[in-house]
Amino acid sequence: MVTSSHQSHTLPACLALNKRKVELTDAFGSKSNDFTGIFNTGASYLIFGSQRMAKMKHLQVLQLGRWLHASPEHHIEVNSEEFLKELRDQEALRYLSLRGISRISQLPDSIFQLQSLETLDLKACHNLETLPGDIASLRNLKHLNLSQCYLLDRMPKGIDKLTKLEVLKGFVIGSSDKTPCKISDLAHLPKLKQLSMHIGSGALIPDIGFERLGEFSELEKLKISWGVFDIRYSNIQVNLPPNLKKLHLEGFPGQDIPEWLKPEKIISSLCELYITGGKLQSVDIQGYAHVSCSLKIIRLKYLQHLNIN
Repeated sequence: MVTSSHQSHTLPACLALNKRKVELTDAFGSKSNDFTGIFNTGASYLIFGSQRMAKMKHLQVLQLGRWLHASPEHHIEVNSEEFLKELRDQEALRYLSLRGISRISQLPDSIFQLQSLETLDLKACHNLETLPGDIASLRNLKHLNLSQCYLLDRMPKGIDKLTKLEVLKGFVIGSSDKTPCKISDLAHLPKLKQLSMHIGSGALIPDIGFERLGEFSELEKLKISWGVFDIRYSNIQVNLPPNLKKLHLEGFPGQDIPEWLKPEKIISSLCELYITGGKLQSVDIQGYAHVSCSLKIIRLKYLQHLNIN
């Protein structure tokens, strides 16, 4: 069912969507205009009445995507993308999650007018193909998740202008004409602590720019995933950030650990090393055990070709 919480006349009122099919229409009444939060805890089909979202002027949290750690099999569908355009006047909105919602192929420019927005979660929006032209107006954005948006082949302009950004997931590295924002541009983000990147099929090796990662002084968590299986992409030079604590390599196409990650060259701050999938065949486990650094965890997963003595 659909439940609401009105704790008092002064405390925030929230709406929980836990019925399989939910219609957000004027039937909710005028009191619904005062909701500060909407949480989808179980709905699979969301139907928005015309101008319904525009009337909710006090929203701070709009979580329409998968709830917390819900299964990827939890299908969520909306009847139309029009409700997104109605969010343009939500001056108080700080959190927007569309995680896992299908049938959203593009975001309107109105999303980038939400100047109070701190979190934008678009993870696993599998139909998402394009983002608006310039994201720089979201000057308070701290958390941007674009991971598992497999049709997204370019990044919007202005990510390098988001000076408050702390987490950036799903940064796509494609062809130079589709990637106006490059890795080197992100080095100017003073608060960036977590970054995940995906190397697309159109990426040219000279343009990838991983050697500039050494300039990311605040970065603590880094994930690099390869969407290309050409062995040449395993020889990309990477300069790890000086304060990196966790490194995750996904789909690495090389057979051996790259030169920049061998035990004798590993940075002293690294605590965790995850390698998931790919064609890796050998790892010098004992070599890592004897290096004088803080490395405590090595996790090797889905490596069908790996041979360990």
